[in-house]
Amino acid sequence: MRHPISSSLADTAKFTAVHAALVSETDESLPWLVTGAVLMVQQACVMSLSEAKAEIPAMPGPAELVARVADPATLAQPYTAPLLAADHRAFERVVGARNDVMHPRASGLLLDGAPLPDGLLVAVRLVRHLAITQPVRPSMMEASDAARLGDALSQIETSIDFWRTVLPGA
Repeated sequence: MRHPISSSLADTAKFTAVHAALVSETDESLPWLVTGAVLMVQQACVMSLSEAKAEIPAMPGPAELVARVADPATLAQPYTAPLLAADHRAFERVVGARNDVMHPRASGLLLDGAPLPDGLLVAVRLVRHLAITQPVRPSMMEASDAARLGDALSQIETSIDFWRTVLPGA
């Protein structure tokens, strides 16, 4: 079965948006939120790097992919992702939470959502930049996928804004 990456990205963003909306109501959505956020960033990075004909390692981690799309030597301007050092650190907290989900411990899972909103918003901004605002090739996103993706990213932002009002320390 062949599924275009633009469609997969839109599906992942929608999945992430659903869990972003639920996370203020139920702790069970937080693991899915961080997992979906990291996956959608990885998908957007791979799509952009592939379109730019940049080298993509066989098993790249999310931080490596983000570093590549933020490097003007790899992804030329204006396609380069505009990330600051603080953005990388914020996203790394989300990756760390996702890693805790993906590598279970015998004692169970304990995620703290308070340090995650900034990194989740970095993920949304990054995906929007790479896939909608400044795609390497405009036709790499089907119009219907771009619309679904844009809607999902907006829903995630709205949910995170609300989440910050109800989550102490966020």
